[in-house]
Formats: sequence, C-alpha cells, structure tokens
Amino acid sequence: MSKILIKRARVIDPSQGLDSIKDILIEKGRIKDIGEYLFELEAQIIQANGLIACPSFVDIHVHLRDPGQDYKEDLESGMKSAVAGGFTTLVCMPNTNPSIDSPEVAQYIVRKAEDIGLCKVLPAGALTKGRKGKELVDFYALKKAGCVAFTDDGSPLMGSNLMEKALRLTAQLGSLVMNHCEDDRIAYGHINDGYVSSLLGLASRPASAEDILVARDCVLAYHTGGHIHIQHVSSSLSLDLIRFFKDKGTKVSCEVNPYHLLFNELELLTSYAKAKVNPPLRGENQRKALLEALKDGTIDCIATDHAPHASWEKGSLERAMPGMIGLQTALPMMLQLVREGYISLSKMVELMSCNPAKILGLEGCGSIKVGARANLVLFDPEKEWVLGEETSFSKSRNTPLWNKPLKGKVIYTIFEGRVVYQDV
Repeated sequence: MSKILIKRARVIDPSQGLDSIKDILIEKGRIKDIGEYLFELEAQIIQANGLIACPSFVDIHVHLRDPGQDYKEDLESGMKSAVAGGFTTLVCMPNTNPSIDSPEVAQYIVRKAEDIGLCKVLPAGALTKGRKGKELVDFYALKKAGCVAFTDDGSPLMGSNLMEKALRLTAQLGSLVMNHCEDDRIAYGHINDGYVSSLLGLASRPASAEDILVARDCVLAYHTGGHIHIQHVSSSLSLDLIRFFKDKGTKVSCEVNPYHLLFNELELLTSYAKAKVNPPLRGENQRKALLEALKDGTIDCIATDHAPHASWEKGSLERAMPGMIGLQTALPMMLQLVREGYISLSKMVELMSCNPAKILGLEGCGSIKVGARANLVLFDPEKEWVLGEETSFSKSRNTPLWNKPLKGKVIYTIFEGRVVYQDV
C-alpha cells in the first residue's frame, strides 16, 4: 500500500520547531500532509498513541565490514540492525578488505545496499591508498562513485603534509575529512591512562594522544578552509580546542559515541574486553565534560561507531580488538540521558538526525516537512526490552549491554515511504 497514515503521534522535528500531537500522511514516498485529524481512504493506518515520531536517524560513523570481513557483519545484517535502531542513513567506514580506496569498491557498496533496499548506505572513502598513510586517493573519482567523506578511520593520518593537502583538495570538492585523532606513537596501549590501567598494570592510551591530533587538524582546517570532522571525541581538552577553533570560524565539527557518554573506565572492571574501544573509555571527569559539551553545542552529533567483532576477537584486554556494536542500543542509551535531564528529546533528535544530515549536506534526511522524503522513526520511550539472541540483528555480540535491560524501543522505521522495520 503506497499510503500510510500515522495517527496521533507526538511529532518532534527540530528543523521546523515542531513538538506536538499530529497525524502524518505519507504518499508515494513523501510526506503529503501533517495536521490534526487527517483522514485518507485506502491508507495503512498506524495508531501511534504514546509514540514519538521524528526524522529517522543518520549515523555518520559505522563499520559494516563488507567487503572482506563478513563473518563479523555484512551489509544486510548491518542494515537490519540499523533500521531496528531507527537509522535509515549510514556512512560506512573504509577499513574493509579491500579498503574503500577505489571507485569500484565504493560502487560495490552503493549498489549492494540499493539491492537490499532497507536503508541508504553511503561509503566514506579512504584518505590514503590502502589506508597506509602514504599516498592520497583520487578524491574526485571516489566522490563521483558515491563517497560522502574521506577518512582512514581506525588508522589516524599522521602525516601533517598529507592532511593539509587532503583538506585543501576536499574543500574544492565541497566534501569533508574525518580523522581518528589518536597519535599512535603515544596511544600504543590498550585502555585509558588512569586508575584502571594502573590497577591492572596495562599499557595505556592517554588523552594527550587525542589532543595533539585534534589541535593539529583544527589548525590545518583553519588555514586551508577545509572541513575537518573529529571522530569519537573523548577528551575535555579536545573539546576546548574544538570550541576555540569554532569561535575562530573554522570548519570543524565533531561526534561523540553514546558509550563515551554513559560509561567511564570503571566499566572495564565488569565488562572487560567488551568495553575496550579506541579512543578508550575515560575517567569520570572526562565523561562529565562530554555531557556538558552536549548541552553547550560543542558536540555536533551522535555517532554509534558500530564496530562488530567475532566473539573470539574479544578475549583478553591485551589481545581484544577495540570496538562495540551500537546501532540498536543508541536510542535507549540517549533516552537515558534525556531521563537524567542532560538533554531534551528535541536536542536528542537534533544530535541523531538533523545535525549529521547537515554536516554531510544530505537532502531528504533530518526533516519531516511536507514534501520531504518520508524517512522517519516512531519509538516508544518507555518500552523495556533486552538486546539478546532473539532481538539483535547484528552478527556480533560485543557490547556491555548484551542481555541487559534497556528502556526505549523503535516500533516503526519508515524509509522512502515504506515500513522497513516494525516491532508490533
């Protein structure tokens, strides 16, 4: 049925200052009308009393492991996880095998995602060939093939000369550079430099490793006019640097992961390798600084950094691969911050939908205005559930939240006017 009528939802859309009980009529893939007591014959009716409707979420930073590592995740399992979490747009990272450093690999991802059809997958092209940090890719060819940003994510670009050139070239194309800011000459350990690393006697990854590259990248963006996007910020000093350069008019944006907002380094003592991520979970003061940066607008958006791994890759802390899955847990984690009073529901939607779409310059995302493409999510902020074997769509299980109670659940996800996920 090409028509969907959503009845009596609380509609939240920060892009138009909307927060009220409304009906939404969808026809031929677009929002046809938003109003009160709408009526339409031959439409699928969704009774949305008690549900919140908002623009579907945009994840600017995910790992889908396809091609080359589909034992961890593939495009279909990742896309199913995404729509179950309310996401209809994903930007997938290029640390695949082969990496997304050629138009052929980028087009493979775009075409395969279109064939699956659950949501939109936009590749981030590598910054350097093979992500080896030595030779820049052909930015023009990759953008033409569908890449919306460029990064060697997982491997920080250490060469300042290459970063400067990359920022200049991508600025000419109207694109942006993302960087995993950890100087790997300093961040060679496993967990945060703090109480837990001292307690366990493990080599650490200090916040200074992040601060150094954040400072460098902001300076280069300031001088080149390029757009630098700081991935998974975790340090209070990095936040201060980003604030400073934003005030200078620099094109700098940044993301934070939900797990850096809700967990501190003590989580390692109970979740062990499931809580190992890069950059690592920091101390409580750093976590509180991130929460303050949500409030004051320094942090532009939420990104899951969904990073699936096989169970055998999450053994001891010393040997475990870093990363957590996060597409299905992002909403309940962010709703916890809403309940604790750190952000409003409207701010949450802005961080998870409107702002990432704006950073990437995407049309048809981040808004449910009349005439816009019908990409939206309906969720129950009070529904309790458990992420486990019966509810997870990912191939991987690496999260401290596995088999833990969660509050806040996606009930419907609508992509291009089609219901692609429902939990009823």
